[in-house]
Amino acid sequence: MDNKEKHFTASALIVHNKKVLLVNHLKLGVWLYPGGHVEKDENPDQTLIREVKEETGLDVEIISQKDDCFSDIAADVCSLHIPYAVLCELVGNHYHNDLIYLCRVVGDCNNLVYKTDESDGINFFSKDELENIKLFPNFRKLLEKLFEDIPKFFN
Repeated sequence: MDNKEKHFTASALIVHNKKVLLVNHLKLGVWLYPGGHVEKDENPDQTLIREVKEETGLDVEIISQKDDCFSDIAADVCSLHIPYAVLCELVGNHYHNDLIYLCRVVGDCNNLVYKTDESDGINFFSKDELENIKLFPNFRKLLEKLFEDIPKFFN
């Protein structure tokens, strides 16, 4: 890794009915999970909820583990969710330190946004349906791991 800038991002692996939600990323030309840059006034949990809403129209909850025993309201310390995976990815001229969380849909999926400035399509995919779509090789491996883990996290 060279000395290019590193930005923190938060991304969501959203599982619903044993399928994963992906967006067709216009700039990169592949299917990816929703997510984006952590803004200076946000923590990663807040970023994730905001980015998912902006990119998909859905409300989600993070189901990754959270160690609330470390929170201290009097000292203004709160525990954040533990990522499912953390990757450092070269994106254009900078890196993303990507905190990837497991999420589930809150409510229904009637508010799905199918096109945005950044994406040209959105869909829930089963493991078998992933074979026919364009994915980065490392992302395909992450999704394979996710589908192995779905029974552990989603009943």
